[in-house]
Amino acid sequence: MGTAATVIIAITVVCILLLIAGIILTFLSNRLACPTTYLGLLGIGLTIADIPATNSLIFWGIATAIVICLEYMLPKKITSSRRGVGYIAGAALAGTFVGLAISHEWMIVGAVAGAILGGIAYSRTPAGSIMEFPSSKFLNYLCAKGLPAVVTMCMAGTSVLWFAAILNQ
Repeated sequence: MGTAATVIIAITVVCILLLIAGIILTFLSNRLACPTTYLGLLGIGLTIADIPATNSLIFWGIATAIVICLEYMLPKKITSSRRGVGYIAGAALAGTFVGLAISHEWMIVGAVAGAILGGIAYSRTPAGSIMEFPSSKFLNYLCAKGLPAVVTMCMAGTSVLWFAAILNQ
């Protein structure tokens, strides 16, 4: 095994760790979830050296920048809240991989649907009744917590596709 192969394996391992950390940070409602996941995606994308990977890296980079900007614009009370994040992030993760079984495009649809259904499921619990589903309060909170979850989980799903492509080489 040559030096180049060793470097690619090391980068891939670090990227996998970043992706796992990003998913965990999403469940903790941490602002660093999206950038951490993007760094993992970026590392795996750069090891592929393929034009479609470049387009996806630009797309997810812009999505990450939007999430970061929105998270810093939201009130601290909302960004620090972890109310229902487990439901939203968990359902987004499940939706991502269900959609990924169909295609890359359906992965995004699955993540969005999962985040919405997770928010609704949480709002139906005794602790979630404070979300007042259906209301603008519920919708605003779902968007504030759902968008970072969807972007993070979709980047993780995209990296799974790319990782599979690397293993097939």
